[in-house]
Amino acid sequence: MRKLIAAVAAAALLGSSGMALAQGAAGYVKKKVFDFQGDDIEGSLLSPSGEFLGGDLKPNFKTLIEYRYDFTPEMVKSAEDI
Repeated sequence: MRKLIAAVAAAALLGSSGMALAQGAAGYVKKKVFDFQGDDIEGSLLSPSGEFLGGDLKPNFKTLIEYRYDFTPEMVKSAEDI
């Protein structure tokens, strides 16, 4: 039984190390450098055919909340109930 467990552990270690090597070879490259020193590059700037109409794009709606600036009568009534 111990030999079987040791064989499975050894196979897992060898298998995972092979995957790590494969990922290192074809893994993510942090920085790429392109050398265009000997080539002439020609191109044109692409832009939209229409024009942008600037302005306020957010609609202005009247608020549905009514602010009360004087609520003294309700405070007096609640003080009388105490």
